[in-house]
Formats: sequence, C-alpha cells, structure tokens
Amino acid sequence: MKREQLKELGLSDEQIGSIMALHGATVNELNNQLANAQQETTQYKDQLTANQTELDSLKEQAKGNEDLTGKLTELQNKFDETTAASQVKLAEQQKDFAIKLALKDANPLDEEIVLAQLDKDTIKVTDKGLQGFEEQLNALQENKSFLFQQSDTGTAPRTPTIMAGGNPQNGATEKSIVQKIQERLGE
Repeated sequence: MKREQLKELGLSDEQIGSIMALHGATVNELNNQLANAQQETTQYKDQLTANQTELDSLKEQAKGNEDLTGKLTELQNKFDETTAASQVKLAEQQKDFAIKLALKDANPLDEEIVLAQLDKDTIKVTDKGLQGFEEQLNALQENKSFLFQQSDTGTAPRTPTIMAGGNPQNGATEKSIVQKIQERLGE
C-alpha cells in the first residue's frame, strides 16, 4: 500500500497518515512473527543436523565393535528388568493403598494388626474394587470383633448436669462467695 494510491481514492493527508500508521504496525508485527518462525526453523534444522551427525557417529563406532553392542544389549536387559520390577512394586503399592482405604470404613482399632491378619495374596484389585477383601474382613469382624470399634446405637451417651450456681457440694447449705462478700460489706 502506497500513499499515492490512497490519495487517488480521495483520502485526506490526515486519514492517509492514520491508515499508514495502522498498516505499519500490522506489517511490523507480521515481520516479527516471520523472523521468530525463521529463527525457530533454523534452530530445529541445526538440532536435527547435530542429532543426525551424532547418530551416524555412534553407528560408525558400533560397527565391528561387538563389545559395545554387548554392553548396549546388557543395559537394555537391565532396563527391562528394572521396569518390570518397578511395575510389580507399583501394583503392590496400589493394592496396599486400596486395602488401607477400604479398611478405614471398617473402623479398626489398630489398622496394622488388622492388616497383618489379612491374606493379601488372595486379594485382587479389579475395576469393581477389591476382590476377596470383603470375605476376609467379614470373617475378621465376626471372629475377632475386638479388633474393631463397636457401635453403640441403642444407648445414648450420658451428659453431665450443670447447675446454674455451680455444682452443689454434697447437699450442704453453705453460703455462696457473693453472699459472704455482701455480709462483710454490710449490705
């Protein structure tokens, strides 16, 4: 867009200046975005080239080097073993957390003692919850009910009776402190 083209359209110099300022801001913003995109592209190309060079170098070093290939295989096997062991530990930990969470609802007096009584090998974690847990828990609650808090639904807890002037002292008719002070003051 040129000033002459805008003059031909019949715009005043003031209008042309405003339009050119807005157009210049838009063009500058687009130029900045283009420069950033070109810079990122260059960085990615350089990084890709460096990675390819490093990969080619490693391939060349690995050729004819059975020792390095053996070490890589050994490291891969160790990685696979560690991954498998971690997954087993994670599954055990998830099962333990699920059992402890389910056990909270049963209100055990000592969670650790109740956990020790459960056969964790027969409990399985499924999408529907813990399979085999309810049976063991019900058996424990029936056979060893002393391990769980008993709910007293029939009796209401006793509440103490509080007197307005304080608790009476064994039925004695002793004067209160206020009465004693009034007597001394002569009221």
